[in-house]
Amino acid sequence: MEKVIEYIVGVTMLIILFIVALISSDYDSAITVMFFLLIMLLTLRSINDTFSLSEMLLHLVSAAAMAALSGNSFCFILLCQVRREKYSSLRIFMPAVWLCMISLIKGSVFYTTLMYAMIITGISALICAAEKCFVKHFDTKDKLKRSISICALGELSEKKLNDELRIKNYLSDRNARLEERENISRSIHNSVGHSITAAIMTLDAADMLFDTSPDKARKKVCTANERMRDSLASIRRAVRVLDSEDKPIPISDICDSVEAICKSFAMDTKTNIRINFSKCSLERLIPSVHAEFFCSATSEVLSNGVKHGKADMFILSLASDSKHLQLTVTDNGESDFCSENSRLKIKNGFGLKKIISYCEKNGGKAEFSNSAGFKSVVTLPIIEEES
Repeated sequence: MEKVIEYIVGVTMLIILFIVALISSDYDSAITVMFFLLIMLLTLRSINDTFSLSEMLLHLVSAAAMAALSGNSFCFILLCQVRREKYSSLRIFMPAVWLCMISLIKGSVFYTTLMYAMIITGISALICAAEKCFVKHFDTKDKLKRSISICALGELSEKKLNDELRIKNYLSDRNARLEERENISRSIHNSVGHSITAAIMTLDAADMLFDTSPDKARKKVCTANERMRDSLASIRRAVRVLDSEDKPIPISDICDSVEAICKSFAMDTKTNIRINFSKCSLERLIPSVHAEFFCSATSEVLSNGVKHGKADMFILSLASDSKHLQLTVTDNGESDFCSENSRLKIKNGFGLKKIISYCEKNGGKAEFSNSAGFKSVVTLPIIEEES
C-alpha cells in the first residue's frame, strides 16, 4: 500500500508540474522526454522491492533537468520524490538545495531564491506529511481488516471446536451407555445363565426322581425354585447398576463371594472344587465393578467346564500382588479347545468373549488353554481407591 500511495502522489505531482513546465518554458520536447523518463522511473520504483543507486541517480538527474529546463522554481518540488530509505527525511530539503545551486549558476537574485527555497521546502514538507498520513490511514484500515478477519477466523475455529466437543461428548456418552449395557448383559449372562442352568439340571433330576422318590424330587424342585429366585434378584441388581455409585471393596469380600459361588455350584452340579486364597492381600481395595466381574467370570468358567468339558474337578485360586489380581481356574474336563481353533471358539462363545473384552478395556488380559484340562487365567490391574 505504501508503494501504491507513493506512485499515485508522484505521478500526480509530475503531471501537474509537467503542465507548469510546458507553460513556463520554450524547451517543450526536452521537457516531454524528461516527463516520460520520470514516469518510467516512478513505475519501476513502484513495482520493485529495491531501487538501485544508479536508478536513484538517474531519477535525480532527470527531475533536476526538467526543473532547470522549465525555468519555474516550483518544478524543483519534483526532487522531493527522489528518495533513499536510509536518508528519507533529507528529501524535504533536496528541492530547495537544488534550486539554490541552479540559481547560483544562473546568477539569480539571492533574496528571491531564498524566498522560493523556503516556500518549496514548506510544500515538500506538506507533501511528505500527506504521504505519511495516507500511508498510516490505509495501513490502519488494513490492520483493522486483518484483525476482523483474524477474529472471524477465531470465531469460526471456536465454533468448529465447540461442534467437535459436542460431537465428542455425545459419542462419549453414547459409548458409556453402550459399555454399561455390555456390563449388564455380561452380568446377566454370567450370573443368571449359571443359575438357570443349575435350576434346569435340578429340575431334570427332580423329574427322574418324581415316580421313585417324591420327597427327593420335591426337595430338588424347591432348590430349583430358589435358584430361579436368585436369578431374578441378579437381574434386578444388574438393572440397578445404572443408578448405583461404585465404591471400592476389600479383596476379602471378593474371596467370600467367590467361595459362596463355588459352594453353591458344587452343590448343584455334584462337582469337587478346591479353593486357594493364600496368595491374596485380603485388605487391598479394588473397584466394586471389578469384584462383580470376578464373581461373574467365576460362574462362567465353572459353567463352561461342566457344560462343554463334562468336568467334575476344579482347582480355583485367587492371587494378588502390588499391581494385579489374578483368577485361575483349572478343570479336568475333556475339550477340543486348542491354539488352532481358539479364535473361533472364543468368537462363538459369548461368555469368554465378554470376559476378554472387559479385561482389555481395563488394562488386563484373559488367557485360555487346554492341556490336561481346560485352564482359564483372568488378570486385572489393581486400582486402589479410598473408600
